[in-house]
Amino acid sequence: MAVVPEETAAIVENSGIGVLSTWAPQQLILAHKATGWFLTHCGINSVVESLAEGVPMLAWPISGDQPDNAALLSITLNAGYQLTEARTGTSGLRKLKRGVQPTGTVEAIQRETREILEKARGKDGELKRMNAATIKNKMKAALEEDGEAITELNRLLAKVFSSH
Repeated sequence: MAVVPEETAAIVENSGIGVLSTWAPQQLILAHKATGWFLTHCGINSVVESLAEGVPMLAWPISGDQPDNAALLSITLNAGYQLTEARTGTSGLRKLKRGVQPTGTVEAIQRETREILEKARGKDGELKRMNAATIKNKMKAALEEDGEAITELNRLLAKVFSSH
């Protein structure tokens, strides 16, 4: 369950535009037509659920597999943006593999956020939304009866059970 400081909760509550919850039906929210982007830590379940709905992401990884998933999403798949300045923790400000060195200052976080939101509203964001939609369609096709995922699963099962 999420823990939000009372001061932060009051700001969100009084804004009239935000919602805080300790739990939410993530897949239902991602499937809703009003969901344009998903701010996520980039755990693999969140990434898969978001791409399955064709929703591009704003990646805010913390640790574990999240930084790699964020890089895959933002660099390889080009279906999201990766926040680097807002990272925290023991490895949060470590130099990234692609040479980016986060500073973590308030000014840098504000600058990066403005730049990303501006890009997300423009042509670059449109491309990322299209890429997320393409991935959604590929995932859906792979899971159809004659799709690649089902075909390969059946092949694996046949191989495993034919040897007994």
